[in-house]
Amino acid sequence: MNAVLSRAGRAALALGTALVLATGLSTSAQGATGSFTYRSTGGLVGNFVDPPNNTCFFFEFPASRAENNTNIRAKVYNSTVCGSGVVRDVPAHGALDVGSDSLNSVQFVP
Repeated sequence: MNAVLSRAGRAALALGTALVLATGLSTSAQGATGSFTYRSTGGLVGNFVDPPNNTCFFFEFPASRAENNTNIRAKVYNSTVCGSGVVRDVPAHGALDVGSDSLNSVQFVP
């Protein structure tokens, strides 16, 4: 009986190992691919490259333009805290002009 359990256990271990090798161990959230650039009316430029999803990023300075050159949607906020205040969607490979330096944070949402 132990020999049968031992063989079954080894088979399960081999199958589990094969699944891990095929899918990887990482359970972390995927991220956007590409860059997100924000600009102020005074000419300052900042960007984020390959940002993770569902993470709030604060701008170094208020911006008037956002260029989303990533592969997923970006939610841009007037507030410095994502999830509060006015929010605007910037589609993948899209841009947004607000005409004043009022954009302060961004979150990438698949």
